[in-house]
Parts: sequence; structure tokens; C-alpha cells
Amino acid sequence: MDDSDDMLSISVMGRGNAVAYGPTREQKPEEHTVPLLILGATGRTGRYLVEQALSAGHTVTALVRDPHSLDIRHPRLHILQGDALSPETVDKAMLGQRTVLSALGFSGRRAGEALAKATENIVAAMQKYRVHRLICLAPPPTKEGWARRGLLGKLLAPFLQKNAPPDWERQLDSLRGSPLEWVLVRPTQLTDEPARGAYQVSVGWAEVPEGISRADVATFMLEQLRSRRYVRLSPVLGG
Repeated sequence: MDDSDDMLSISVMGRGNAVAYGPTREQKPEEHTVPLLILGATGRTGRYLVEQALSAGHTVTALVRDPHSLDIRHPRLHILQGDALSPETVDKAMLGQRTVLSALGFSGRRAGEALAKATENIVAAMQKYRVHRLICLAPPPTKEGWARRGLLGKLLAPFLQKNAPPDWERQLDSLRGSPLEWVLVRPTQLTDEPARGAYQVSVGWAEVPEGISRADVATFMLEQLRSRRYVRLSPVLGG
């Protein structure tokens, strides 16, 4: 990712990004390789997370509903069968972890509720075992969400239709107020193209290009293991 701060703004996009920074822990050098819990590991983005985490030297626990759906095998990969909607299962998976990465996704009319419930289970278990860092994949920003940005969006807001809160805001509600060092990653349209190793990140009013590869998203999420730049923010990613 480009080291330039051109895309970074203190005024941030969306209800979730209005959350102020809170205190963060002093990060120790040994945290560059840590025991990780990955949820959603059998998804197309989750697989990249597992592969890249193992390549970086991390020890990975993957919580999956069907172990046969994850065909990756590695000495530092532990596959645990279970459902993120079960508090007991998430509690068991959390023991001994240092960081959590979630690429969970649900389908159907109640997908938003399921995502919020799973996030609540994750937060509760992390607080119980004093696991501090959570990097979470969130639903992408909608075109309507972009339209509401900036001065024009604010002027038109009273006349725009009031819709139900998007799924990512429901997910954020499960994180808000917790002491966790969370990062809610919001890619634009996900693609299966090879990693480019270059993309844009916005936490302000700047719109990023549409589309980003799942491999690049996984790389960005893993970079947040040792960076505090986006802690308690919801960065939007685009290629």
C-alpha cells in the first residue's frame, strides 16, 4: 500500500467512522507472529487470509462449520468445527488466541442479524480472554451510501428515503463501546483477480476506485496486526 497520507482524513465516512480513537496497548515485537483465530476461513476471502497468515509465520486456528470445506493443511493450522453463532463454540475457539480476523458472511433476509450476533459472540469471548485486536471484514459501501457523502449529501439528506441501517452498521453496533482495538474493513466490489499489491484506502470523503481483489483485502487485513493507523475506524478499500 502506498505510504502517502493523501487519502487519510480525520473526518471520516459513515456513522461508524465517527467513533473517536481510544487508548491502545503498547505492541510488543513478538506480536508480529501470533496465534490467530480466523472465522469465515472457508469463504473466498477467508482462504486468502489463512494462506497468507501461514506464509507469514502465524499459528492459525480456523473455526469452520464443515472442516471438509477447508482443503488447506499445514503444521501451524488447527481446524476447529463449530458455528460462530454459538457463544460456546466461539468461547472455546478463543482460548489461547492473541488476535482475531473475521471474514464471516451470511446470506438470506436475516443476514445482517446473523452477522451482528456472530460479532457479539466474538466480542464477548475476546473480552473474556483479554484478546485485544479484531480485524473484521464488513459488507461493502453501497452506491447510495456514497451519494450521501459531502455537503451535497447533507443538503439532500432530509429528502432522501430513510432505509434500514446497512449490515455493516449493525455489525459496528456490536463493536461500539467495547475496549477492543477493532478495525472494520469495508472493501468495494470484491474480485477474484490476482493480487495487485496496490490499492487505495479512504476513511474520509475521498471515494476510492470500485473493485479490489480478495487477495489484496486479505493482505490489508493482516497488515493491521501490527498497525494502529485504522484502529476503531472503518476504512474503505478500492483498487
